[in-house]
Amino acid sequence: MDQINMKIIKNIILLLVVVLMCPVLSMAQGHKGTVETCAPMKEGKVCYSDEVEVEGMSQDKLFDAINKWAKKNYGKDVFLSSVTSKKSKGTIFINSKVELLLNETDKTVVKYKMRIYCHDGKYTIELTDISYQYDPDNEKKYKTYPAENVIANNGKSNSIAVIKDPLLFCNATFFFAENLFGDVFDATQN
Repeated sequence: MDQINMKIIKNIILLLVVVLMCPVLSMAQGHKGTVETCAPMKEGKVCYSDEVEVEGMSQDKLFDAINKWAKKNYGKDVFLSSVTSKKSKGTIFINSKVELLLNETDKTVVKYKMRIYCHDGKYTIELTDISYQYDPDNEKKYKTYPAENVIANNGKSNSIAVIKDPLLFCNATFFFAENLFGDVFDATQN
């Protein structure tokens, strides 16, 4: 009986997460297009990018807002992430790694670099140098795989045998990037 109750509770929690995430996922999908293009490439590397117009904001104001957000979210644990910023150049560089939930049971640690360039009235952002630390058997024997070997060509060029569903990685990474970009945009609006 306890196992049945636990299963019901887990299903209810999963349903709540899905319902709560639907607006976020639909916004992300609407902003960049469909998931059919979940692995954009630039110079042979997976690279998500965006250029955002922010009318009336100077380079310094954009830099201050985004840098504050970056330091708050990425400046706490040097073992997980780091922030390097130069106000005179309007640049903010972030190195980080986070756990990425692929589905109800499968997860990976995604490592990435985010580069943000602030200008008068706009900023550009790139998310690149993406790799996955993956252990499909949950034996704490993680191996690192560059995103280009897993999700290039929307997962059709997967060369990693242990990764059975590269499209799952592709879609999860796409939505992760979209949510990060949304967080940066929100930081400029506060």
